[in-house]
Amino acid sequence: MITPLDLKKHEFGAKLFGFDKDEVRALLDSVAKEMESLIHQNTQLSERLKVVEERLNHYRLIEKTLQDAVLTMQTTLEEKRRVAEQEAELILQQARHKADDELLDARGHLSQLRTEIYQLENQRTTFFLRIRNMLQHQMDVLDAMSEASDEQREPLPLEEEFHMAEPSKTKMSSVPHGERFVRDVKRA
Repeated sequence: MITPLDLKKHEFGAKLFGFDKDEVRALLDSVAKEMESLIHQNTQLSERLKVVEERLNHYRLIEKTLQDAVLTMQTTLEEKRRVAEQEAELILQQARHKADDELLDARGHLSQLRTEIYQLENQRTTFFLRIRNMLQHQMDVLDAMSEASDEQREPLPLEEEFHMAEPSKTKMSSVPHGERFVRDVKRA
């Protein structure tokens, strides 16, 4: 490649009837200056192109980094969403299992309470029947004792007046206490 300095220093051989040396030299100087200017512009443009390419590479690197970050973020978000869904499903399963267990326990407890209530009602009925039978037996014994006592002794004058008096004038009820108690127990 010819440089502007080569053009300036180039010497042409002399010939008869050749070109005017001064004109050739002036043209060569002009071409050398133009060439020097073009080389300088080319160098500047090359440097600017290099800077622009570096910036472009930098921006491409930033773009790639951003794309990678977005992709990583999307992947992370998807993973977190998947994990959250799994955890939610696990929590729901545990809650359902716990609710089923508690329901089963409550049903068992309810069944046990019903059994206890039934047993207590049976015990109460049995108790009332025993008390009624005992009282009935005691009343039968008292009636038998009263009849045996009445047959063995003569009525006293005061007792005759008592039996003859009107029931509304006496303060005592005509129903013996034992029978009234048995009626109360039957109502219960």
